[in-house]
Amino acid sequence: MSEVSTELIKEAVYNLCFEANTCLDKRIYDKIYGVYTSKTCIYKDIASDILKNAQIAYETKLPLCQDTGMVIVFLEIGQEVKLQGEYIENAVNSAVEKCYRDNCFRKSIVKNAVFDRTNTQTNTPIIIHTKIVRGDEVKIGVLIKGAGSENKTKLTMLLPTANEEEIIKTCADMVISSGENSCPPLFIGIGAGSSADNALIMSKEALLSDDFTEKEISFAEKIKNYINSKSPKKYGNQYVLDVKLKTSSAHIACLPVAVTINCHSYRISKCSISKNTIKYEHQTPEFIEMPAGSEKIKEVFTDDIEAIRNLKEGEKILLTGEIYVARDMAHKKLAELIEQNKPLPVEIQDKIIFYAGPCPAPDGCVIGSIGPTTAGRMDKYAVKLYEMGLLATIGKGGRSIETEKIIQKNTGKYFTLTGGIAALLAQKVKKSEIIAFDDLGAEAVYKIYIEKFPLTVEIA
Repeated sequence: MSEVSTELIKEAVYNLCFEANTCLDKRIYDKIYGVYTSKTCIYKDIASDILKNAQIAYETKLPLCQDTGMVIVFLEIGQEVKLQGEYIENAVNSAVEKCYRDNCFRKSIVKNAVFDRTNTQTNTPIIIHTKIVRGDEVKIGVLIKGAGSENKTKLTMLLPTANEEEIIKTCADMVISSGENSCPPLFIGIGAGSSADNALIMSKEALLSDDFTEKEISFAEKIKNYINSKSPKKYGNQYVLDVKLKTSSAHIACLPVAVTINCHSYRISKCSISKNTIKYEHQTPEFIEMPAGSEKIKEVFTDDIEAIRNLKEGEKILLTGEIYVARDMAHKKLAELIEQNKPLPVEIQDKIIFYAGPCPAPDGCVIGSIGPTTAGRMDKYAVKLYEMGLLATIGKGGRSIETEKIIQKNTGKYFTLTGGIAALLAQKVKKSEIIAFDDLGAEAVYKIYIEKFPLTVEIA
């Protein structure tokens, strides 16, 4: 019988959360660097920014992405292990709460999905999957899951007679439909078999695993190659960098297939505990200095309204000046004020809104990690705001047809930028203050001053 203290488990989970959020594992960094240096890469600017962001996050200890996400913990507890101390689920939750508080990571968990969407301000409760296995050690895997990619998770129940070709095509359709909202290049976990609920868990487990059969590895490679042959032109054949597949037994009439999509900020960290000693598996990259962009891009200022209105679709710019930051709940509150004919706390005419929810600012920093959230979620509010004179919005992903028409009708703009480069973008924010709805925390309205934000005119 091996005794393991839950205090040691608490220490391990704290460190795993910190590592996963601030240091891209070497194996993932190397895959992205391999894309950057390949002759066939057609998105070198995006890959370069991702690599720069990884180095900045590691050196500044800012999160790789502002969405420090849901914490999903996989616990494998050996049957010969005797746990001592605090109840293990309390220990793991308190470790996450302390890590997120100590390191100014964004708290994104609400009390109840349906009845009370008040932020818990602790990023807990977390999700814990526990498995009893043979042996006398505890293994812990941490997966940090942002909402942009999690919202694209998919499950389908195929006919039990489905062949390989049908499974491959189904997986590809589920991945490709996520577009750019999931911040490609992507890493994919697939669970095939078992029950519907367990297939979804398997798909996340796959993202943390290195233990696959030869058949699973070969089939996963076929899925990856097929996806890349059908993927958006912007990413060539490097839209998906890795596919991991877990399969299992199933009912004779069932073939569940679940796909978990993970962005380029592939935030995982693992360890094992044996004889009260922690052994971490995370590997720190050997960072390679990225060259400055060779492309000359014009700088545009937020108070030059005419220059912004004259921008053309597809143009790249560096934006400097004052903008607002607001996302889902802030937009909901603004809409409620508009419906009630009450004054707004912000000026809308000729202003720019950045769809984002930054991390809290650590000591000595203007702001924490900050990056774009999925713009499409704000479409239900965008029509009214553009009609009221809003000049532009900044986000990631596409917009609805209705929103696109309203933007064009009002000579507005919609800008996009690479998602998940939040540590890099934080360095471009020179001033920041909360000006409305401070009770919303990360979803409050900020006024910030940016310098040379790298944007693409998506809709004009």
